[in-house]
This record gives sequence, C-alpha cells and structure tokens, in this order.
Amino acid sequence: MLRPVVRGARWYQHVARSSLSISPRPFTRVFSAVAPRSSDSGERNEKVTFYEQNTRDSKHRRKINYEAEDKTELENVEHELSKLDQELELLKEGPFGPNSPFIQSLPEKDKAIALEALRKYEAEHGKDEPDNLDQVFDEEFENLLKNEFEDLAAEDEDWMQGQNEESPEEVPRQPYEVILEDSEQSAYIDRFNHSLKRVAKDNSQQTAAQDLWKWYRRCKQVIPRFIESIPEAAMTLLWSSQLNMPSKTARTLHIQTLAEDAVSVGRSLSTSNILTYINSLQQSSKTKSALDQWELHQAGLSQRKEDLEAYWRLGVQLFAAEGDPQRAQDIALAFLATDTSRQPRVLIPVITAWGRQPGKEAEVKAWALYLQLKALLGQEMTMEDYDQISIELLKAGRLNLAIAVFKDMMVTGQDPANDSTALYKAALGLVGSLQASSISDQQVNKVSLSTLTVLPRRFQNRFFYASWMKKLIGMGEVDSAAMVIELMYERGVKPDPKHLNGLIAGWLRVGDAPAREKAESLGWAMINRRIDRVSQSESKKDNIPEPISPGSNQAGARIPKFMQRPMPTANIETFSILLLHYTRRGDEEAIEQLVKSLTDARIQPNSYFMNHLLYAELRKQDISALWNKFRAMSLAVQPDLETYACLWDCGKLQYDRSRTAFITDFPSARGLFAEMVAWYSNLSNRGKTTAQEEFSKDLYDQIIRCFCLSRDLHGTLVALSSLRSTFGFSPDEATARLIILQVARLAAVPSDTPKRRLRRLSSTPKSKENIAHVHRLLELISAQKTSALESRGLNPESLDPHEMQTHQFEIMTDLLRVVMARVSGGSSLESDRVEAKILTVAEEMGVRGIYLGPKLGDKDASLLLTK
Repeated sequence: MLRPVVRGARWYQHVARSSLSISPRPFTRVFSAVAPRSSDSGERNEKVTFYEQNTRDSKHRRKINYEAEDKTELENVEHELSKLDQELELLKEGPFGPNSPFIQSLPEKDKAIALEALRKYEAEHGKDEPDNLDQVFDEEFENLLKNEFEDLAAEDEDWMQGQNEESPEEVPRQPYEVILEDSEQSAYIDRFNHSLKRVAKDNSQQTAAQDLWKWYRRCKQVIPRFIESIPEAAMTLLWSSQLNMPSKTARTLHIQTLAEDAVSVGRSLSTSNILTYINSLQQSSKTKSALDQWELHQAGLSQRKEDLEAYWRLGVQLFAAEGDPQRAQDIALAFLATDTSRQPRVLIPVITAWGRQPGKEAEVKAWALYLQLKALLGQEMTMEDYDQISIELLKAGRLNLAIAVFKDMMVTGQDPANDSTALYKAALGLVGSLQASSISDQQVNKVSLSTLTVLPRRFQNRFFYASWMKKLIGMGEVDSAAMVIELMYERGVKPDPKHLNGLIAGWLRVGDAPAREKAESLGWAMINRRIDRVSQSESKKDNIPEPISPGSNQAGARIPKFMQRPMPTANIETFSILLLHYTRRGDEEAIEQLVKSLTDARIQPNSYFMNHLLYAELRKQDISALWNKFRAMSLAVQPDLETYACLWDCGKLQYDRSRTAFITDFPSARGLFAEMVAWYSNLSNRGKTTAQEEFSKDLYDQIIRCFCLSRDLHGTLVALSSLRSTFGFSPDEATARLIILQVARLAAVPSDTPKRRLRRLSSTPKSKENIAHVHRLLELISAQKTSALESRGLNPESLDPHEMQTHQFEIMTDLLRVVMARVSGGSSLESDRVEAKILTVAEEMGVRGIYLGPKLGDKDASLLLTK
C-alpha cells in the first residue's frame, strides 16, 4: 500500500514542476482595449505594461498585472508540493520515526522512552529502511507480479490436466440444479442452487429452508420464466423443505404459493402434494377453496387405491368443517362400507358437525352416529376418543350428549349395563352383538334420546361432575369445564365453592385478558355472595358496603350463564387464589380491597393467605411491614413451614451487615430459630411428619447462611446439630463453603468496619489469604479424623451414607470449636469455656439437651490450637 502512494506523489511533483516552465493560458477580458504586444528586441530587461478600458473611446484606463493571478496559483502549487515532500519524509522515517504522528501523539515522558528505545534498536541492528526507496518498491512490485503470473500459470496447468483427465461431459451435475443459458442474473441462480445443496445435504435445517425460500422468491421476481426452468427434483426438495417450517402460518402460506406457482406454469402436482395443498387451505380457514380443489381432483385421486383413503378422509373433514354434515356422513359411511378394515374414527368430525347444527333432528343424528362409532370400534375406543367427542359436544352446547359420552368413559370396563350401546339394545330388545348397520336415526328417535342418555343415579352427585371438571381443566379446556357447571344447575346438582375455585384458578392459568376477566368476575361474585349472606345473618345489610370487584366496570364483559344464577359463597380458598393473582401482578389496591373483604366476609385467614401477604412485603423488601403483619396474623393463624421459610428469606436481608439495617425489633438469628423450634414442638405427630417431609435443602442452607451472616459461631454450631437431629440434614460442600467464608470474615474484616466498605474488603488479598488458612485448618481436622477412623480399623471410603454424614458433621463442629477457642485465647481452659457457652446458646435457641458433636480432647485441642 505504501509504494503507489509514494510513486504517485513523486509523479505529481514531477508534473507540477515541469509545468512551471509553460506559460499560463492568457486571461481573456471582454472589454480589453489594448492587445498584448511582444518585443523582438531580445533584451531581457524589457517590461511590458498592460492597461484596460471599458470601451474603445473611453479615456479612463486601468493598469492590469497579468502575472499576479499566475503568481498566486504558483505559490499554492509550491505549498502543496512542500506538504507532499514533508509527507514523503515522514513515510521514509516509518511509523515509528521521531516525527511520525504516532510518536508525536505520545506524552512527553512516553515519547522520550520510545525514542530512546528506537535509538538503541537502530544502534544494534541498523536501519531497516534502505536509502533507495524506489528500488525497494520496484523490487516488491516485480515480485508481486511474478507471484501472480506463477499462480495463473499453475491454475492454467491444473485446468489443462483436468481437461486431459476428464471431459466436461463426465463432470456430474446434480439433477436439482437450475441451469439458465446466457442469463444476466446468474448470481441469483448460483445462490438458489447453493441453498438447494444445503437442503439436500440436511433437510431438517430450518435456516437452510428459510434461506432457500428467500432465494426462490427473489429469483421468481427477477428472472423471467424461472419457474419453468426449475427441475422436478428441485421442486421436490423445495416442497419438502417448506413442510418442516416451524411456523404453521408460514408453512401453509409457502405450500399454497408453491402449488399455485406450479399450476400457473402447467406443472402437475403429485397426489401427496395435492392433499397437502388442500390441507393447507383448510388450516388457513379457506374451507370453500379447499372443497373446490377437492372436487376438482376427485376424478384423478379417487381412482388410485393407495391415495383413496387419505382423499376421502380429507373430504369428510372438509364437508364437516363447512357445515354440511349430511354430505360428510354419506361419504364416511360409503367409505367404511367398501372396506371394513378402515378406521371408523373418520366419523368423529361428522358427529361434532351434527352437534353444531340446530334442532332436535341434528341431535338425534349425532347420537345415532356416535352409537355406530362405538359399535364399530368396540374395545378399541380410547379415552382420547371420548374426550374429543365430549369436549366438542360441550362447545356446541349439547350438554346432555356430552355428559352421556363422559358417562360411557367412566363406566367402560366397570359397569357395562349402563353403557349407551347396552341401553340402546335393551330399549329395542336386541340380543347379541350390536351391529352398526342396525342403528338408525329413526330407531333412536323412536326410543327417545332422553332414555338413551340417562345418567345413573350413582353419578348424580357433585363428585362425578368434579372429576369431569378436573379432567377438563387439566386438559386446558376451562370454558368447557364452565359448561359443566351449567349442566350441574340443569340437572339439579348444586356446585360447591371448590368447583368454582377450580374454574378461577384454571382461567388465571390461561393468562389472557378475557380469561382473567372471567376469573376475577367469578371470584368477586362469590365474595359478594358471602358478604351478603353474612350481612343478612347479622341483620346489618344496609350498613355494610358491597365491595366492588377490580375491573368489574369493564363494558362488554362476557360471563358464563351460570353466573346469573345463585352461586355458592366464597371460602378462604377463593380469597387465596385471588390474592396470589394480585400479588404476582403487584396490584396493591386490589390486595387491600381483598383483605378488607376477608374481614367483612367473617372468614378466618389461613397460613396460605398469610404467607402470600408476607411474600408480597418481602418482594418490596419492607421488612418492618412483613414482621408487623406476621406478629398480628400469627395470633390467630397457625404458621406453617412456608411461613418460616419466608422469615428466613427476610433474615438474609436483615442479617447481611453490608446492607443498611431495616428494623431493630426483628429477632436475631437465634431468636428466630428459637421461635421456629417452639412452633415445631407444638405440632401434632402428623404435623411434625409433614414438616419433616416438606423441609428442603434450600431452607437448610438459608438458615445456616443467616447464622453465618450474623457471625454467630456458637449459633451456627447449635443450628447444625439441631437441624441434623430434627430434620436429618447434615453439612455438605455448600455448607462448608458458607462456614469457611464466615470464619475468614471474622479475621479479615474488623468489627467496626463501616457497612459501605464490607463488600470491598471481602475480596481483598488479606481476605483470600484468610480463606486459604481456614482451608488448611479444615484439611488438618479432616486428616486427624481420618487417622482416628483408621486407628479403629475403619476405612472412610467404605462408610455407609449415615456414617459419612456423621463424619462430615463432626469435622465441621470441630472446625467451629477450634476457631471459637482461638478467638477466646487459644488455651485448653478456653476450650472448656467455649463448651459452656455452646450449652448456653443451645438453651437460648430452645434446643437444650441435643447432641452438639464431640468435644475436642486435650491432646487434639492443644495440637490444633498451636497449629
């Protein structure tokens, strides 16, 4: 890059200097009255003076200096040339020369160091820059040309060898590559072919499929007759790649575009591609266009045996979706009559299509077709079949038919006498196996549909409907479960609050705005119902204001029909579900209204309700409000393990000395532990078992972390012993890490250190050195414990899990005892005082009499304390 610049600058300098000897072009003036005159006298000292006048007859003349403008231009040129010379000198010096921009940009101190280093280097190695710069550049240029010619010659030789070894006809071309002769858009073709190769190599790559579609669209827009030039293999690759698109919308749109492009140029689609195209039209809600295509290809597709089943099945689905169940039924029954081995499940969309039609006749046809399906499938009818039919009938408003289908699912294999096919046979007096051909609309209408869909008496209870609702809610069909509530009212079964609470929770899990609106409306309607009942019983209805549901003033809110009927009152579960919803959304106004309504409803809160109120304050890090609510509510509400988990999470903020203290009346780690122990001791045997099962490793680590943050070595030891004896948890690597950091902080950070500096001091070299010391002490204790085991003939690696946990527990308690003894003074007498202090702390924490680990022997204690 340097050589052209220098040579160009020198060429410009040569031209500019040579141009100085050429006289400048004369300046022509419009009204010049005196023409320039030349002198032939040959004397060099002669001077010609030029004048200018406006007209020939004017007597006013002005003296003109032609050389002034040329002189100014000459000075500018010389100035530019001098600048180029300076740049050349800088280039000769190199990027590290004394006057180079890099050296000049350095500070004075750094500049002196750099120049001295360059001077020493030049003294030792000499200058790298030769005097004859042009010669170097010429040699570099010649070497560059020589290398280029050698490379070209090598390529030409390789090509000639390839010509001799293999002729162009023998070079295989992929059958899917697009070839266009004399095309000006060959770059587009190359990119399209490259994308085809990527898809052919791995058809599952979504990025390759997207890239192929992009270049297909561009080629189609830019290149004339591009679609006609695509080989059949390329079209197959393109089609199969778009079938793997993750987006359903993109997949259906691309398939439709490909099919329409192929038809526009006279290409014929394969049978599978035609069916895929028709399916894509149906998925895009273009059912009418899909039916037109289905009718258009009927003659060709219905003649091929291998495609016949897929074609007629698709036709049944299309006519059922279009609202023509009679045509769909005729096709399906004819399809099944010709071959008994075909799947009868093709009748399911026809059944649901009849269910969506109005009138009693459509209901009868739907049930007759359902009986035929059961007769054809027999024992092969699955739970998914029952679910699909019952849910679709629920959505269509055919509640009686839907519950009859669900009843059939419940009695399958348990009570065959109440199955719908058995009821049909008994009503008509049929014997033997029921044949599908014996079931007709007329027979069903003759027997009466209400007789065939009768629900056994043992199913006329809330538990049967609750199991159905639970199944629907678990499947995400919450709106269908709401229709079951309506069916309960129609059948004279009064719903329980738990039925409606399940709906509220299900709608809130859906999460969209309409579902949330229905959940909140139903919840607040139950709450208002409860308050009204309380006010009536207290005869103070007029003095108690009715709570207003947050968001209930929204216009156009669509609520289920059953909400217009008398509904069950809210219970504490209703309040808890809404509280969880509002706390997650951070709706403080709704939370306050809910708590007030709980008081008006005369419902006692439970631990679940209290816990979520506490967690709401914890998310705001308002420890004062959290502790006050706990003290107030715990007088009437029995806390659970989750309550104390929330308090220990709060303690993590309170005990962290690097944070600002929140409140002073929040208990210490010892006090909070003593309160949890008192709660646990008052539980029943069943409650203690439940608490032990629910106690988690995360809560164990949080409790130990709070003691470590409090720098309470005695409390940490007592907590380790108590949690092990009560809940069966022992220290592990995470626990050891917490304790090591706690011990290291005791020595690294003075007690009077300001809190704003605590976090910085925890990462100082001194702190890291202390951590290393504690690690060495822990290794020494571990080695001593291992030697003690080996002296008794035990191998530490062969210990069972319980013995290993005991071994690790004793190592950690020994570490804490050694550190406490060192802090106290480091003598054997201090070890006894430490043991006495540990017993006092255990009594303070409410766990007097528990096993606190082995005491340090005199020999072991003196050895560890001196090391």
